[in-house]
Amino acid sequence: MTSFLTLFQKLQSDLGEAALPLNLEAQLPQELILSQALHPDLSKNAATLIFKYNCCGNLLDPISLYPTLDALGSLKAQFLQDRRADIDAIRFIEDMGRLVMQLLSDPDMQSMDETEKPLTEVRM
Repeated sequence: MTSFLTLFQKLQSDLGEAALPLNLEAQLPQELILSQALHPDLSKNAATLIFKYNCCGNLLDPISLYPTLDALGSLKAQFLQDRRADIDAIRFIEDMGRLVMQLLSDPDMQSMDETEKPLTEVRM
């Protein structure tokens, strides 16, 4: 399973350090994202909600796909309710969601997809 901290390290790798700089000495989710982030408040809120929705007690606790997507969906809904919603911030949330889906997809389902091949020829 992927830990909360590992997810954010992978997100930082994919989104870029400028977009998501991390404080690897953080003890709390809201401390994990540095204030120099592209969208600092948004990123800190995402970290806090992902932590909460996955019922984490510390940054090394495991997380799973659906609670993480629920957290990001909740954050996106909050931003969409604001009439002055920043389209770049919404795209950032959506980018995080796409990456989360790639990073946290069930490996058992992926291995089933790889091993199931259509039967194209039958020999007797």
